Amino acid sequence: MKIIIIGAGISGLATYLHLRKHLPSPPSAKPHTIHIYESHSPRTTTETSQSQSFEALSSSTAIVGGGLGVSPNGMRVLRHLSPELHAAVAAQGFPCENFVFMGANGWTLGIQPTSDHGGFEGPDGHAEVCVASSRHGLWACLMDAVGDGVVQYRKVVEIKTIETTGKKTVVFEDGGEEEGYDLVIGADGVRSVVRKAIFGDQFGPVYTGVSGVGGFLRAPLPPRVLDNRAMVFTFGGNGFFGYASGGPPEANSIMWWSSFETDSLPSKETLDIDEIKAEMRKRHGNWGDPVVRDIVATADVESIYPTWVMPDLPHWGEKAIVLVGDAAHALSPTTGQGASQALEDAQTLSLLLAETLKKVYASPENVAEGEKDAVAFSAKHLFSIRASRIKEIADRGRKLDSGKRNVNVAAEYAMYCFLWVMMHVRFIGK
Repeated sequence: MKIIIIGAGISGLATYLHLRKHLPSPPSAKPHTIHIYESHSPRTTTETSQSQSFEALSSSTAIVGGGLGVSPNGMRVLRHLSPELHAAVAAQGFPCENFVFMGANGWTLGIQPTSDHGGFEGPDGHAEVCVASSRHGLWACLMDAVGDGVVQYRKVVEIKTIETTGKKTVVFEDGGEEEGYDLVIGADGVRSVVRKAIFGDQFGPVYTGVSGVGGFLRAPLPPRVLDNRAMVFTFGGNGFFGYASGGPPEANSIMWWSSFETDSLPSKETLDIDEIKAEMRKRHGNWGDPVVRDIVATADVESIYPTWVMPDLPHWGEKAIVLVGDAAHALSPTTGQGASQALEDAQTLSLLLAETLKKVYASPENVAEGEKDAVAFSAKHLFSIRASRIKEIADRGRKLDSGKRNVNVAAEYAMYCFLWVMMHVRFIGK
């Protein structure tokens, strides 16, 4: 089979690794061919909007700077994929054993262990916990596992179908074409070309009305982070602020982010970095946590990033084409599940295809037709297996996003009460 993965972000690289691990060898001597194409050259830090549009800045494939958390379920996927990869991701990040939830007034609303206590201990006897990481750190670990020379930096602009065979042809921005693909996997983010090939312009990313700033600050880790092995989330009446370690404790790197309601979609024409810094300090400068006050007083801001989500799609693929990661279901950062759900997509698709192909290759009378049916089956059933889980996470994110919008004092304290109850009565938050 000839497979192309479009997008070399987290979902694209993970899908490549899972396919390489799980796909059975075909009966013929010719092995499966898997290509990865990526439109953006790798960058290790966020770029300012002076050189990019805000639409480009929203692509998870375009920006490998910034921070994220790999939740226990995502770390479990990495462990099953490769214990060495799992160890590398954990080593370059900061294993967070607890989430600390605070109010802007300085109240501690609750502390939740990040382990799900579901009995999913790894071989070393320890349960998985959330790992705080720079996006680049996770991406670099995946790239190291993929190896040099695999990812080709070339922008795909169109996908065409060969009517006589059903195979796919990809068209590049430079005018070149590659034909004969049995499976196209769209891992190309919220502005997905692959999704457009399936649905046209019917479905696109939706601006949530929330934007954010964030980055990394070189400083000793606060005791609340170091002593509790924690990631800290603070909700206020005029926005949200979070911080954690951006790497191992000895790195002395604080990862921070601020999210807030914006009246309209930011544009680079109206971008004023000094104004953004001033607004951030005005927003958080009198909050109760001294760590928040210190960060906003000293941190640099490079740009402002609008938050996009995807509407529910009727399916994630058909026949020889399928979507994974943000291309299928961009989630609010509030969920803390963007990277982990991309990893779950990669694992699920690869296992589906692998198990279906094993049946095809066991009776190799008509392998070509069997492979085509296996691809179509996997594209269809990835959605049926994963969609309800994604919807539950997205709905939870929408509820939590309400805590990032501007509210009056009464609503702010009602939010604190709700969060306190959610922390202490577990079924409330489910």
